[in-house]
Amino acid sequence: MSLVSNTIEGANCTLQLNRPDKLNALNREMYALLTTGLEQANEDPAVKSIVIKGQPGIYTAGNDLADFASAVREGGSFDAPFSLMSAILNCTKPLIASVDGPAIGIGTTLLFHCDLIYASHNAKFQTPFTDLGVCPEFASSETFPQVLGSHKAAQMLLLGDPLTAIEAERFGLVNKLVESEDLDEIVNIATTRLAAKPADSLKTSRALMKLRNDQYQKIIDREAKEFGRLMGSDEFMQKLENFLNIK
Repeated sequence: MSLVSNTIEGANCTLQLNRPDKLNALNREMYALLTTGLEQANEDPAVKSIVIKGQPGIYTAGNDLADFASAVREGGSFDAPFSLMSAILNCTKPLIASVDGPAIGIGTTLLFHCDLIYASHNAKFQTPFTDLGVCPEFASSETFPQVLGSHKAAQMLLLGDPLTAIEAERFGLVNKLVESEDLDEIVNIATTRLAAKPADSLKTSRALMKLRNDQYQKIIDREAKEFGRLMGSDEFMQKLENFLNIK
């Protein structure tokens, strides 16, 4: 089975992470599959919506830090996430997230660029960037304060505290909380409704809601520069080695 399955049913494309033994931690292969899947679905005129989902009980543990470390040791950089970020920002179709269980790191930051988010009561959102010695990514230094307010954003981005499912719904990050077994049904209802909309009207309305994307790209570029600088520090390498040794 592919690490990211790509299924088209009717007018919807579903990209599902299939690495439950590693808590759906994203390695370079998975990033490439997600990026390609998004780009292909975006170019397919028959597709009106795209769903990104994990496995029962786990959305994603974020970056695969072992793969992350390999990229650093090889003397390169971990660029794969930024290709996915570009694909998401350039997507013209409604993006829907179906979140069951933890969404860590980019598993949370990407949600702020989705249009609709449905989550289970078991969902948890966390961005432990400072714990690893790096900084916010995917424009989260801007999107978190916009959606959550500056103080809650600081609690997540500086302290690394999690956001519970109930809090996520209260702050407006999540559209609706349901039981895990009901997630697929509520997402299917949304994709069916989107499929019934006139394509041009749907695309135009979404484009008008995404006028900040150019601004977000500039923020991503600035974050990436700082992220790369921090990755070159001895403190980051020590944090990374400590984490891998614990694992």
